[in-house]
Amino acid sequence: MKIKYILTFLISTFTIFPAFAENSEMPNIVIFMADDFGLGSCGPYGANPDLVRTPAIDRLAASGLTFDDAYVTASVCSPTRYTMLTGRYSWRTRLKFGVINPMDPALIDPGTPTIASFLKDKGYQTSHFGKWHLGYKEKTFKNLLGDLSPAPPDLGFDYHFGVPNNFDDTHKVWIENDRVYGLRSDRISAYGKSFYGKPYFGYDAPQRNEVEVMQDCTDRAIAWLDQQDKDKPFFIYYGSVAVHHPIMPSERMRGTSNAGAYGDFIHDVDYAVGQLVGALEQRGLLENTIFIFTSDNGGDIPTDETKPENQAIKAGLDINGGKRGDKHLIYEGGLRVPFIVSWPKSIQSGNRTEAFVTTADLFATIAEVVSGKVPPAKKAAPDSFTFARVLKNPNAESTRPIGVYRDVHGRKAVRFGDWKYVDNFNYRENKEKGPVELYNLAKDPTESNNLADTNPEIVQRGQRLLKAVEDADASRDLKLN
Repeated sequence: MKIKYILTFLISTFTIFPAFAENSEMPNIVIFMADDFGLGSCGPYGANPDLVRTPAIDRLAASGLTFDDAYVTASVCSPTRYTMLTGRYSWRTRLKFGVINPMDPALIDPGTPTIASFLKDKGYQTSHFGKWHLGYKEKTFKNLLGDLSPAPPDLGFDYHFGVPNNFDDTHKVWIENDRVYGLRSDRISAYGKSFYGKPYFGYDAPQRNEVEVMQDCTDRAIAWLDQQDKDKPFFIYYGSVAVHHPIMPSERMRGTSNAGAYGDFIHDVDYAVGQLVGALEQRGLLENTIFIFTSDNGGDIPTDETKPENQAIKAGLDINGGKRGDKHLIYEGGLRVPFIVSWPKSIQSGNRTEAFVTTADLFATIAEVVSGKVPPAKKAAPDSFTFARVLKNPNAESTRPIGVYRDVHGRKAVRFGDWKYVDNFNYRENKEKGPVELYNLAKDPTESNNLADTNPEIVQRGQRLLKAVEDADASRDLKLN
């Protein structure tokens, strides 16, 4: 990384690698987003194979490109998922802090371009399976009865079979397109309690069985694949529910790791990746499929040391790869994630890259790969920067000059060159809280030494950059001297 005292970036509609778009056969695209899956939880990022084994993810890395400087844009799930799908920072919406709650309305407004709607316009067949956590309906609601629009079909997805919020949310049902799956009547009979302490709604519909959710999602995705027109490309967004708490691995994976239930749950993630890759291979589709593996944020480390996550850590598993902090926080442990792109037809196998990217950049990159250009920032993906050139050349730099992140409280940080500036405004409490922070990530990757007091000019630069991005409608069009 290089310190950039002056950042100038004017990126709108341009073509870097027109050869992508000239390919007469457009690639299929799969985005597999694991949940709370930390940087150190799989083989390509150093997980100890004596504790956990991830052969499917390892295979993706061996056949593709592994990114060693990849981030999410928030250390919690809803804002990351919003930004990934829209290429727009989530704090530009009503969601200034926290996540989408079980009865919150849809965060993505119909008409907002998404990866799915963009690809659908290009002739793709589009689908989502698994965790959604971006809300339904227009207004806050009391239950999931009735029409759930705006729902994924209003956002470019031809088909949606999903978990509304979290792995063990109080709804405990599946959503198919814009309705509760298998709903028999409007009767509701609350029962039991979820992981979060509240009773399940008790809809008159099939209830999810936690230990089977991963397999159910995978089976649905493969079944959908077999129903599609073989002459058209497809897009699958697979939102894994693992390894989010409660830690409940499948019966198949129970006891298969040496890192307890948490390690077994990691095996469920890898198994799902392997099943999807295997299904593509068996159908002759793998060669021209872009398969992206990543996570929505870093791993969660509860304060209760008896929890499975901490038991795995005690066994020696470095969930977040030695980075400071975890999910919810503004530090690298919550923001740095695995990021692997495999495309056998066009990406040289087994490479690694130091290119700086975020999951926000998937929209612009996919757009360039499919169409040969990135749409104007005023029309779509205003905060997304293409890294298509990196897919051709791992030694190339991405076009992203800086990155902006937020934590569960809405506190923001900006990464520019080697520096990371962290502000001290807590949106949840609507006040400044604690000191500002400044770290040199090249010299201090564990963020142990706050340099804010001794580098006031760099602090001011970070503040200026952050404000410029906040004030702009589209950071991709921003010119800053």
